[in-house]
Amino acid sequence: MHYTEEECVSAIDLTTELINKRTEVCDEYTCGTNDCVALLVEYDKALRGDKSKADLPFTWNGPVEFIYNLRRSGYTAAQYLEHCGYTIVNNKRPLVGDVSFTGGALIAGPKGWITTTETNEGVTVAKQLMFFEPKMSIIARPIKD
Repeated sequence: MHYTEEECVSAIDLTTELINKRTEVCDEYTCGTNDCVALLVEYDKALRGDKSKADLPFTWNGPVEFIYNLRRSGYTAAQYLEHCGYTIVNNKRPLVGDVSFTGGALIAGPKGWITTTETNEGVTVAKQLMFFEPKMSIIARPIKD
């Protein structure tokens, strides 16, 4: 069973507010604090609460280093999402609440794919949500326990 669109939108709103507050406090874009992966981790925590498995046991200084350290921890991006409780969407047709890794982490919001900016502007809409996303490397949907 998957989360409802309302549950996902509520979690997206909470996550956006949290990351934007962190961004206001930080003088700079900081990996693990107000970057796209932190957005994904906080989104998962907003959805699942104490049952979230999205904590990461390492630090990183950019997307390449994140993927490298994730791999050293024994996961590909897809395996990490499955470990956290997501199912990979094979048909590439996203719904609100889905997540993706495409040069960074994205979340499908009601107005489009959201992510953070490296110019320390907080959460922004990165691109329009399309009916079919053939260029997205991974799209995953959160599974409700």
